[in-house]
Amino acid sequence: MKRIVLFSILAVFAVFVYYASFCGMVIWPLILLELPLVALYYVISSVVTEKMIRKQRGSEEFLYSKASMITPDSTTLMPGALAITPSDIVFYTRKKASGGIQVSWSCSTAGISEYSLGKVDGFHKGLSLVLSGEEEPVKFVSSSLQNREQELKKALGWDT
Repeated sequence: MKRIVLFSILAVFAVFVYYASFCGMVIWPLILLELPLVALYYVISSVVTEKMIRKQRGSEEFLYSKASMITPDSTTLMPGALAITPSDIVFYTRKKASGGIQVSWSCSTAGISEYSLGKVDGFHKGLSLVLSGEEEPVKFVSSSLQNREQELKKALGWDT
């Protein structure tokens, strides 16, 4: 499916360029076709839904948050979602080939010495986790966690 959408994006773009350069035709309908194709490609290649995580984890309760993980070299954001439980924190991303989800990072809740909500880099707000024995925190961009600190504490089992 992903390859079909990608090919469609390229085909519409080729027609767009052809008409724009040779025919002088009104090309707005092609642009209106191109934008939904690009949005569809983004959804099938990057978005991880709560339903997908529930299917993989089973009936276990967790706090779901759309998030992007900042790579250790702070150059890339990996889109995905966080599932937070009292026993672990798991970051899921989309599989490139099959379209399912995979665990990209996980950590036991006992291995977290502290967390902070706020700016995680120059532009984004999110969650920073300091792991026991590690110097550098693991950072997640998530604007939805900013207003849900009580739910985060409860999900981590730190609400007492």
